[in-house]
Formats: sequence, C-alpha cells, structure tokens
Amino acid sequence: MKKKIFIVVILILLICLVGITIKCINKEDKINFKENITINIGDKVPTIKKYTPIKYQEKTQDIEISWKDMNLEDEKIYNVGIYRGTFIYKKEKYNVKLTVKDNKAPIIEGVNNIEIFIDDKVDFYKNIKITDDSKDEISKKIVGEYDLSKKGEYNLKYVIKDKSNTTEKEFKLIVKEKPVVQKPETIPEATNNKQVPKTTSKGYTVEQKNGAYYINGILVANKSYSLSNTYNPGGLLSVFMNNYNNMNNDAKNQGINLRIISGFRSYDKQKTLYNNYVARDGKIAADRYSARAGHSEHQTGLAADINSLEQSWENTKEGKWLNDNCYKYGFIIRYPKGKESITGYMFEPWHIRYVGVEVATALYNNGNWLTLEEYLGIDSKY
Repeated sequence: MKKKIFIVVILILLICLVGITIKCINKEDKINFKENITINIGDKVPTIKKYTPIKYQEKTQDIEISWKDMNLEDEKIYNVGIYRGTFIYKKEKYNVKLTVKDNKAPIIEGVNNIEIFIDDKVDFYKNIKITDDSKDEISKKIVGEYDLSKKGEYNLKYVIKDKSNTTEKEFKLIVKEKPVVQKPETIPEATNNKQVPKTTSKGYTVEQKNGAYYINGILVANKSYSLSNTYNPGGLLSVFMNNYNNMNNDAKNQGINLRIISGFRSYDKQKTLYNNYVARDGKIAADRYSARAGHSEHQTGLAADINSLEQSWENTKEGKWLNDNCYKYGFIIRYPKGKESITGYMFEPWHIRYVGVEVATALYNNGNWLTLEEYLGIDSKY
C-alpha cells in the first residue's frame, strides 16, 4: 500500500514538472507595443517592452527604437511633430509612429505699461522674458494701433506663438508730451586765475604752469583747482596707458576683465556734458557727480572710468580687484566711499587716477583709501 502511494506521489510530481516545463517552453519572449504612440513635449522618448521568462518569472527589457529626424536632449524630445521609427525583434522589422504634442502655451513675463515721450523710440521687448517648453521657433508681434508722434494712451497686446499655442498679454503704451526744459543756470567758467594759497596745510608748494596747478609735482584738478580752457593733452597720456596696460594684462591672467568706458574729455566736451546734467537734474545734484568745465580730472589725460558707472559695481569681482590692486600700478580710487565732504563728489568705484606707485601706495593706506585732498592738505570747493 505504501509502495502504491509513493508511486502515485512520484507520478503527480512528474506531471507537475512536465506541466511547468511545457509552460516555460511555451512562454517564449514576447513584445508589447503600439504602432501609434502619442507623448507630450518634454517626455522621454518611448521604448518597446520585451517580456522574458526567467526562473518562471517575467522580466521586462527595453528594446531601443531607431527614430528618424529626431533631436534629443537628455533622452527627451522638445520638438512638436510626427516621427517614424523602427526596431528589430526576432529578425522581424516593426514600424512605430510617434506623435509629439505641445499642450503648454509660451509664457511671457515682465508685461507692464510703457511710458515714453512724443517721438521717442520704444523697445517693446526691453524688459520682457519669453519662455516655452518646446524648441519651436517663437513668433512675436505687437497688435494694435499707436502713433509715437501723438500724445495718448494706446491699448496694445503682445501676441506670442509657438507651433501649437498662442499667448496674449494686454498693456498700454502711454505717449506723453515732452517736458519743457528750463534754461540751465549760468555756470561760471573756470578761469584758472582763482586765488589759491601758495602752500597747502601740509606745507606743499602750489605751482601754476601751462594752464594747470601742480602740488608736490602732482597735477591737481578739483573744485578748488582748475585747468584752463586751453589745457589739452589730446588724450590719455602715455604714462597712464602704459601702466593701465600692465594692470589690465595682469588682471586678465587672473580672470578679471577691465575696460575703459570713458577716458580723456576736452574742456568743451565737459562743458556740454555738465550743462546737460544741470538741465536734467539741477545744479546741486549735478555738482555731486559731474565736474564743471575746467575742473574735471578727465581733462588731465590721467584719469578714466572703468567698466561701469553704477556704485554697486564695487561688489563685482572686477570692482573688488580694481579697489585692492590698482595702487600697485600707480592708480588711485579718486573718489572713495564716505569722502564726499572732502572730494566734493559722490563715491565712484570706477574712477581711477594715475599718480605714481609711491603716492598711490600711500593713499591706498592698507585698504582704507585716503583722498588726494587729505594727502596734499587741500580742499575741493567751488
């Protein structure tokens, strides 16, 4: 009896084993795919799933599809369109059609009303930022009528399009009449005959020659000491340029980019510039940041503005480098921070003046800049 039971159990096990084996034999690799696939912009490019029986369990593997005319970024597609692809499975070739859609419209930021004066030019896209999920070419236009030669408020809108979507944003263009510019106050001409002391509070002798004042051998141009209207070196002097070029080359080697944005200015050019500032901001404001004709360091040929005319430039890597290194090449920051009451001018981190390495090092003062006025014992007042 026991022998029969044993034989029956063995037969059952054999039948199960045969069944499993038949099941595994029949469970060949197979694929699961659709001939037509639709995805959205920014999705990953699809692959075909292959199912393989391993140890009686299914395991999926990807089959790469060869797509035609497709530009990928990080395995994602950003171009709307229809793409054809093929793949080979068990020596058979299969075709796949991929449709890429874009359901998101372009985004436009920074839309505000624009105010201009009659006959001014207008840049509608100056502060506008346009972004889009797709890599399609973006078209943009301003819709609405306006006349830059007539005062009025014009209702306009931005119309931004990619291949599939459109975004519209309304705004107003406000054209105003130009303000009446009052005739600027009469500014006294620099005569170079102003009564100045023969010696300074530091005991330096004041000399006047060739239409300029020299103190301890240093040419001085400030609100108290003027240059004649005939003083004109013709440009930045070679002593300035030679030392500036040395400084600029060393700066470049350290990844610092310096450039001169304003160098020599003649007496007449400074006169025009200053009078324009007075007309715009008034004399009191203009005197804080611009010199009257004959009182500008730019007329000496020994001064220049570097990179930017924004006080925040002092916090850039270029501004910091110039502040900490220019003295090594004979330059000073002519109008340091916190010294307006002494120099007569607001803080200008961009304005450098050549005075020679010895004097520049003394004025650098281990990073606590002194002014030329403090060093020579002079004032700077109209």
